[in-house]
Amino acid sequence: MKYEINEETVAIIPIGSNKTKVVELNDEYIVPQSSFSIMEENCEYYGSTYNGRIKAAQKILNYSYKLPLLVEESEKLIFFPTKASTDKDCAWINHNYVLSREKSGKNYTKVVFQNGIELEFKISKLSFENQLLRAGMLDVMVSRRIKQK
Repeated sequence: MKYEINEETVAIIPIGSNKTKVVELNDEYIVPQSSFSIMEENCEYYGSTYNGRIKAAQKILNYSYKLPLLVEESEKLIFFPTKASTDKDCAWINHNYVLSREKSGKNYTKVVFQNGIELEFKISKLSFENQLLRAGMLDVMVSRRIKQK
């Protein structure tokens, strides 16, 4: 595994063929791997598979497209995709760190994260908000299930 997603991971952004910029709260890395591969490997690292986590999100949320991914439960590492997850230009955003968002052009959204970093993503503001909402719903529903035990 070339990058371990952790509680400081803010966003995973493809920047070329099999190259990804990983933004953390206080650092940035270039990882020689696709964003999808990073997500896939981290699901396995934390004890599941990408497909298993997606299938669980489908059942919990009753959605089937562009689903958020619960990478690791104890730290609530939930990321949502900006496009179809297998699209080479799909970025993954940690919903916990989104402070604000605004439209910044046709089909672009500027996101301000809690650490003050501003990034622009190729996704409409409406789609971004839907993705953020789904990730929040997954967070709440999983948290409720854990508390019920």
